[in-house]
Amino acid sequence: MSPDDVAAEKLLAPSVMGATGLPVVGLTLGANDGAWSARFWNKGTSGQYQRDWCENVRVVGSGLKAHYCDKILPPPKYMGTQIRTVSAWGEEAHADFARLLIGVVGVGSVGSIIAEALARIGIGRVMLIDFDTLKVHNLDRTLNAYKEHSRGDQSKVSVAERALKRSATADRFLVESYEYSVCEEEGYRHALDCDVLFSCVDRPWARSVLNFVAYAHLIPVIDGGIFVARTRTHKLRGADWKAHAAGPDNRCLLCLKQYDPGLVAADRSGDLNDPRYLETLADDHPARVNENVFAFSLGLASLEIAQLIMLAIRPLDVGPSPQIYHLFTGQIDIGISGCDSDCTFPKLIASGEREHPGVDRHLSAERERSARNTQASKKRWFSWLT
Repeated sequence: MSPDDVAAEKLLAPSVMGATGLPVVGLTLGANDGAWSARFWNKGTSGQYQRDWCENVRVVGSGLKAHYCDKILPPPKYMGTQIRTVSAWGEEAHADFARLLIGVVGVGSVGSIIAEALARIGIGRVMLIDFDTLKVHNLDRTLNAYKEHSRGDQSKVSVAERALKRSATADRFLVESYEYSVCEEEGYRHALDCDVLFSCVDRPWARSVLNFVAYAHLIPVIDGGIFVARTRTHKLRGADWKAHAAGPDNRCLLCLKQYDPGLVAADRSGDLNDPRYLETLADDHPARVNENVFAFSLGLASLEIAQLIMLAIRPLDVGPSPQIYHLFTGQIDIGISGCDSDCTFPKLIASGEREHPGVDRHLSAERERSARNTQASKKRWFSWLT
């Protein structure tokens, strides 16, 4: 920054803080390298406004480009554990790619595979968000989950966190795990720290919140889904899975028909956890089907990681497009990118805190954490007695 730049921003800081209650954010575009830098002007203990540099500036659209402050977040060391990975797209691209903070919301059948892939390819910072407990019925579709984890006292994120620390190839690997739903204030706030989010959830409320984040907070959201067709005698007829990246210049999750807005209220009220409510729905209703079996989740996770590569690496400067894979034919269809003309989500672009994301108390999440803590206490008590 030039002395004139510093003086101008510092002069604005008190009046802007007084009028809005928010600090001035300064942005500079490098003339030589085209890189953005950013800083907040916060009031220090001495009463003077001081410059606090941002670790990165995220530029989004059809793709994603992050510009870093190397003093705060230096480039990762080139590790021998990543020779094959780095050879695919080069050290320069990997230095930017590996410094992204990538969040995985939902660490079940698809999310556990994606999280493992991120650790293996050298991503240095991964965040896991999921309130759920690992149970016996999760073992056939959750990577790195074993019988000793399924006794009701361990969260999915804690199991995944331990596994990722063993799998990571990055020099300075950091994994954060939070036992919340993204529909809760705490989980939502943690998600806003990320540069990219993987939506590995199967409920409409969570998808609606993540769709909001993709536009209001300019954090690309990579999402997907699986559809299995069966005959009347319950034999496999075929399966499709699709992956896409939501955000500015891309099609949103609502236009992609990834959730039914009419079911968001039912999800918030807890009806989707009520067997009596579910029994009133058709057998093939989206709220009743459960098709994230491991064999198909592998295919979906692969497509979603490919969406991340297209988004952040951008081979030949081409961003991601929605993709649908058909198991029966082996064909991949490419979907359209833009939202429908009457979609309201593009109007939310960069609205941030001015709009409400729809987060609230999540009673199912609260009950799950309480039950898990009770089970853990019983286990500790039994160990003490024996």
